[in-house]
Amino acid sequence: MDSEQGGARERIIEAAIGVIEREGIEALTVRAIAQEAGVNVAAINYYFGSKERLVEVVLARTLENGLGGQLVELDALVEAEGGDVRAALERFVPAFLPDAVRYPRLSAAHLHDAITRQDYTGPAVQGYRDFLEGFFRRVRPALPAVSEEEQRLRVAAFWSAIHMVCLAPRLCEGFVPANLHEPAGAAPFARLLVRQLLGDRPEAESRPRGRRRRRERA
Repeated sequence: MDSEQGGARERIIEAAIGVIEREGIEALTVRAIAQEAGVNVAAINYYFGSKERLVEVVLARTLENGLGGQLVELDALVEAEGGDVRAALERFVPAFLPDAVRYPRLSAAHLHDAITRQDYTGPAVQGYRDFLEGFFRRVRPALPAVSEEEQRLRVAAFWSAIHMVCLAPRLCEGFVPANLHEPAGAAPFARLLVRQLLGDRPEAESRPRGRRRRRERA
């Protein structure tokens, strides 16, 4: 019985996510969720108490999977690059964008209250700010030696640009020659954003490795 109840509860959550991804949070009605999940309407109140509580659960889960997962992925890339934050970020952004822009309605749902009502008190906004803090701690050693205020502004600008592409993937279509969320456009877009975030790579680091080695031997 417990497994059956757990299965039904999970189906409802997944159904709500599916409706949001396809049609947006405005289309998230109890009837639409129930139909998607294959349950009756009363089951939603039974498991969650209200649609509002279900929405809270859905947004909390998808936000943690998204933002939390990004930090884990970044950590792995930094380790793979031997601690080179710049190289890790240049791999991270092109890998992240194609997946993120598949679900612009889900991204919009997380920021729905902030965008439509200018309400910045919800858990999604706090989760986003926590994510920025986590990202800042990870990249701070590679940031230019400027004030902390400017370092934080660089991080805010970096993620503002990325999330604008996630919210409106085709916004710059026709203005830039390549789609920013596809591999051909994501790689140069990533390099530009990383350069704006971290500044130009020091000249000693930008020389070809063979050239550096010859000079060191000399």
